[in-house]
Amino acid sequence: MSNVKSFTVGSSTYNVARASAVQQDEVLSILTAALIQRLVAAGENNIEADESVLFPMMMSLPFQVKQKFDELLMSRITINGREDFIGYKDFDGKVTDYNRLRAKVLKWNLEGFFTYWAEEKSAAIEAMQENQQ
Repeated sequence: MSNVKSFTVGSSTYNVARASAVQQDEVLSILTAALIQRLVAAGENNIEADESVLFPMMMSLPFQVKQKFDELLMSRITINGREDFIGYKDFDGKVTDYNRLRAKVLKWNLEGFFTYWAEEKSAAIEAMQENQQ
C-alpha cells in the first residue's frame, strides 16, 4: 500500500501523504456518526459509498470539524510540481474543489472502514435474501 497518492480535482493534481494510523483513528472517531448516517441513507437509495456521498457530507460539516480534519489528514499535500504544502490560499475561489479533495482524501485514508462497511452491507443483504426464500 503506497503512502502517497495523487488525486486530480479541477485542473490541479495533488500529491497526498497518507495520515498515520493514530490520525486516521482520530478522524474516524470524529466522523463515524456523520459517515454512518450518510452511508445508511445512500444504501437505502442504492447509492455506493463513494465520493458522491462523501462530498456533500464534507460540505456540511461544521467549520471547526473541517479544521480538525485538515490538521489530521490534509497537512501533507502538495500540488504536483511544487514542494510546499497546500494551504487555504491555494483554494481561493475554489472552495468546492477543496471539499472534493477532502472527500477523496477521506475515502483513501479510511479505505479499511469503507471496505468493512461494504462487506457488512453485502452480508446483511444476503441474509435478508436468504430469509425471504
